[in-house]
Amino acid sequence: MESTDVLVVGAGPVGLLTALGLAQAGASVRVVEAADDLNDSPRAAVYFASSLIALRELGLLDDVAAASVKGTRFGYHVPEFGFHVTIPMTSLARFTYDYQLHCGQDVLSRIVMDHARRAGVSVLFGHRLAGLEQKTDRVEALVETADGPRTLTARWMVGADGARSAVRHLLGLEFAGFSWPNRFIATNVYCDFESLGYQHGNFVCDPVNCAVIALLDRQGLWRLTYMEDGSVPRDGFPERLPGRHAAFIPEGMAYDLKAASPYTLHQRCATRLRVGRVMLAGDAAHATNPCGGLGLTTGFWTAMILSDLLGAVIRGEADEGILDRYSEERRRIFWEVTSPAASRNKQMLEERDPEQRRRDIAEVQRIVEDETVALGMLSFPFKVIGDPLREGSRWADADPTLAAGVDLRGRTEQMV
Repeated sequence: MESTDVLVVGAGPVGLLTALGLAQAGASVRVVEAADDLNDSPRAAVYFASSLIALRELGLLDDVAAASVKGTRFGYHVPEFGFHVTIPMTSLARFTYDYQLHCGQDVLSRIVMDHARRAGVSVLFGHRLAGLEQKTDRVEALVETADGPRTLTARWMVGADGARSAVRHLLGLEFAGFSWPNRFIATNVYCDFESLGYQHGNFVCDPVNCAVIALLDRQGLWRLTYMEDGSVPRDGFPERLPGRHAAFIPEGMAYDLKAASPYTLHQRCATRLRVGRVMLAGDAAHATNPCGGLGLTTGFWTAMILSDLLGAVIRGEADEGILDRYSEERRRIFWEVTSPAASRNKQMLEERDPEQRRRDIAEVQRIVEDETVALGMLSFPFKVIGDPLREGSRWADADPTLAAGVDLRGRTEQMV
C-alpha cells in the first residue's frame, strides 16, 4: 500500500476532524480504526458556538445542523433547595451563534467521515495499531487486521485513539494527572423530560443524585448522565440503573432505555504531545471529566490547530519546530483552561457543603440577572481555541470574543 502524508489512528470525532482538516490543507491522509465501525456508545454530545465556527469553516455545519437539535436555553436545578432557573443564550447573538447543537458523536462522526472520504481520505476499519517505528523521514505502523498483520507508512502520524491510546503507550509517554474516585454512567433514554421542567441542556446539582441531562434528537432521545461511587462494582451498574433513574423520572412515567455505558473520569494530559513525527490529539492527548462539555470542545480545537500546523509543515510553509509549540500550547490550554473549569463544574454538581451550595446558587442567580455575567459564562468555550501559533493560520480570526471585546480573563472558576 502506498505511503501517505499522514496516518491518523482513531476514527472518533477528533481523528476524523483532523483528517478532514489535513485533507483540505492539501495532505494525503489515511485513518485506521481498531473497531469494525464508528463508536455509538453514549458520549459527550453538545457542540457549543465555538465548535460551530469550526464546523462552518470545514463545510460541515449545514449537515450537522440538519441531524441535530438546536438548544437555546440551559437549565440549572438544585431540587433540594427548590431552585430551578433557565439561562437563555440570547446574549451571544451580537457576535456569534446564540445556540448549540445536540447530537450523538456517532452522528457527527458519520458526517465528518463522509466529507473526509469525499476529500480523498481513506478510512480503514478493523485495523488495530500494534507497533510503530520512527525513521528519519517517515513512520512505519504495524497494524493487525482480520487478514493478518500489515505495515502502513506515512510521513507523519497523529494518535487520536482515545484516553487508552495505543499510540501514547507505544511512545512511552506518561498520562500525567489523576482519576476521580467516582464514575459517570451515561444513559440514552426515550423520556419526556421537557414535561418535567428540563431544558434541552441541564445541570442537576445534588450531593447524591447529580446529573447532566440533554436532548439528543428530535425523536425524543435524551442523555441522562449521573455519577456513582467508583468503589461499587463497575459491571453491576445495569442492575442499579432503575433505582438511579427513579431519582429523575417519577414513578409510573414511561421511559425506554436505549443504551448505557460507565466511564472513568480523568484529569490527565500527556507530558508531551509530540515525539518526533508523531503527535497526539483529543483524549489521547488530554482527558477531562465531561462536566460542561469542555473535553469535546478542547478536542475539536486541538484537531483544528494541529491540522492547520501540520498542513503548513507538509506544504513547506512552516518549520516542523512549530509542532513543539503545538505541544506546549495545547498542554497549556488543558491545564490552565479546560481542566480547572471542568473540575469546578463537577464539584458544583456534587457539592455537599450547604453553604457552598448556596454560594453556587447565588452565582448562578447573578448569571440569570446580569447579561454581562451571562455573556462571560456562555462565551467561555471560546477560551479553548488558544493561540493558532502561526501567521496566516486558518484559525487566526476564529475567536469572535476578541473582536467583540468580551473579557474572559480569569473565568475558569464558574459553570460553563
